[in-house]
Amino acid sequence: MEEILKLREASYWETVWDKAMLYGKNPGSEGPAHSVELWEKRAEKFKTNVKGERGKKRTGDVIKWFENQGLSLEGMTILDIGAGPGAFSFAFAEKKAQVTALEPTLGMSSTIRERIETEAISGLEVVQMPWEAVDVEQMGWQGAFDLVFISMCPGVHNAELFKKAMSCAKKYVYFSGWAGRRDSDAFNELWNELYDEEMPIWRSDIIYNLNWLYAQEYSLAFEVQQDVHPEESSIEDAVEELISRLNFHGKDTTGLQEKVVAFVSERAEAGVFTTNAVSRRGKILVKL
Repeated sequence: MEEILKLREASYWETVWDKAMLYGKNPGSEGPAHSVELWEKRAEKFKTNVKGERGKKRTGDVIKWFENQGLSLEGMTILDIGAGPGAFSFAFAEKKAQVTALEPTLGMSSTIRERIETEAISGLEVVQMPWEAVDVEQMGWQGAFDLVFISMCPGVHNAELFKKAMSCAKKYVYFSGWAGRRDSDAFNELWNELYDEEMPIWRSDIIYNLNWLYAQEYSLAFEVQQDVHPEESSIEDAVEELISRLNFHGKDTTGLQEKVVAFVSERAEAGVFTTNAVSRRGKILVKL
């Protein structure tokens, strides 16, 4: 009974959350997934992804979900934490919101600035800084935004950083993250081949945010969607992606380049590497 009662305590979920996110210290952890340097290297890939049909659909689905929850973006002040190349920030600005896009990488923040200048977009400013380094009071962000928006952001990876984000909001907090399964046939097979074991679970999971909020009786909406799709890439891009994912899981990839190249080359057809990808994403809208 005591264990069951703990499930209703926010402090219990904070402890579980923090233990789960001890990346780089336990086998199969996320490794340097929160490293700005790593994401700097992936900037070009992210720019391409958000321009594609799947990226546009994801942005449109979130805005439609907001509307279904009675949230109108027009005139709102929004902090977009981990804005990436700005897919959501631009979509919010188009809805006449005043947006602050926080993005730590130069590669992606410069993309936002260039588009603002080229397209003469108003109502959108960029702050290049990691969320971990933000001093909320010094920035004047304490309770300063109608909506704090956090979409698949590795910078908000524990309870303290999530609470800091919530402290910036007046009306709403949005969070999306992995909800259980995140894998691909190829990566599972590669992992087994390299380490002779099943791939461990991905430690980042929306279950911690959700239950922490639930335990405190916040008013919220929650939804999970599963995405199954084939991924096609060149041999070079596939090798880069697989090595990056090994890094995310805390694996030392020194000396693995040749093995990964061989793995991809053996399975590619006419220079194209294909794998089935499965992921579950969850999203929460907190009404303060």
